[in-house]
Amino acid sequence: MNHDNDIPKEQEEGLSFQDMIEEMGDIPFNVDAEEIALAPLPEPGKDLTGGTVVVDETPSWANPEETISTRILTGCSPQPRPMWLDGLGSSALGLFFLIPILMRSGLRSYQPWISYMIMLLALGGMAWSLLGLQVETSSKGKKWCWSVALVGMLVALVAFFTRGAP
Repeated sequence: MNHDNDIPKEQEEGLSFQDMIEEMGDIPFNVDAEEIALAPLPEPGKDLTGGTVVVDETPSWANPEETISTRILTGCSPQPRPMWLDGLGSSALGLFFLIPILMRSGLRSYQPWISYMIMLLALGGMAWSLLGLQVETSSKGKKWCWSVALVGMLVALVAFFTRGAP
């Protein structure tokens, strides 16, 4: 059912630029005549193409409220996930696949390949968390990296010793 025909013509809003300019009117902006007079004009006949444009990248803030809001908004940006958390996920996945082997059910028919996969997951998580030591700045993050590396090594060792079990 189409209700577009039910809208009276006087209530329809135009969304084109012309309709918006008609509604808002002329937008005034201030141009300082002295700035225009002081701006150097290019010499006639001089080639204006090419060259290097130097841009001052340091913003000049008009008031301190803008500086505060900018600092707050950049502080609220999402932080990257710590590397030890990815290593923990990989080691936990290896442990998840190791549990049926330890309980002597399910995946035992795929031995030793399932143990090799578990070792790959656990050692990958261990290596990833050890790489996280280079980027972690807090002592708490470094402790987590070491503990996740230890967990990954333990899971890999258990998988290594269970690879030959029938």
